[in-house]
Amino acid sequence: HEIHLSKDGSKVDIYGVPTLSDTFKYDLFHALRLPFLYLAQKHRMAALHSVSVLYKDKAWLFSGSSGTGKSTHAALWQEYLNVPTINGDLNLLAFEGDKPVIHGIPWCGTSEIFDTKTYELGGIVLLRQAPRDSIKELAEDEKILLVSQRLISPNWTMELFETNMTFVDKLVKDILTCRLYCTKEQSALETMKNYIDA
Repeated sequence: HEIHLSKDGSKVDIYGVPTLSDTFKYDLFHALRLPFLYLAQKHRMAALHSVSVLYKDKAWLFSGSSGTGKSTHAALWQEYLNVPTINGDLNLLAFEGDKPVIHGIPWCGTSEIFDTKTYELGGIVLLRQAPRDSIKELAEDEKILLVSQRLISPNWTMELFETNMTFVDKLVKDILTCRLYCTKEQSALETMKNYIDA
């Protein structure tokens, strides 16, 4: 029914009517995500709504609004290149030293695909449906704006907003960040793979 979260993230009270039903377990699992993301942000991490795949020992994140084709695009990597999906919906971004990484988390939307390992981050690909496949390189300010729009980390105050923006500003300096205009065909995979390989 309610969650009370201390400002420093050290205390969380969750009020509900516990039952042994699957519905209650499901609701509680998702209720825990909010304080988790708040605490993760306090530890300089951010969560990006995206599907991730493991290619060349790095995580590649495909992000876009719901219905854009994130899962469809990741499925192409799996079908044609046998590339595994790391998480089907949400990725926790962090830095180990100066190296950007993703940490596995159990929240994965309806895909039920997730991994608990840590992977070096290769890049973030912002998807947009199009009649033909092409890639647009982005200016620094576009990268910051578009990636920050896909975060689901708390953004309730100006301080939290600035924390997210500072994180994204550092992140996009170290990784490939681009826009992929894509179809649902194998050609979209080939376009993106060739760009990464180059």
